[in-house]
Amino acid sequence: MWIVPPLDREFVISLRMAKAALLAADRTPMSPTSPIAASAGLPSAQSSALGALATSSRRLSQDAQQIANPDNQNVTAPLLDLSQAKLLTQAGAAIIRTSNQMLGTLLDMFA
Repeated sequence: MWIVPPLDREFVISLRMAKAALLAADRTPMSPTSPIAASAGLPSAQSSALGALATSSRRLSQDAQQIANPDNQNVTAPLLDLSQAKLLTQAGAAIIRTSNQMLGTLLDMFA
């Protein structure tokens, strides 16, 4: 049986902001002269990955403080959150790796 720790407030706020940005991107009007201008408002893969890495780092720091606190009797939730932060870090690294590979492929095609 999986025990899911409660989400921290900052993580929920960052999820809501990401959702709002995606919804706003869906409503971005296309320019009749340039389809590239329509995608200018979208976040890049690099910035999304860096955001994931920053969130993961912040969560790791919070969890480390909770685990190191001698008054904290329940360390189960922070320990579980550590594995979630690890997955978030791996996802951010995978986004950067894939973005770099795609950019390399595009450069090879146009070189």
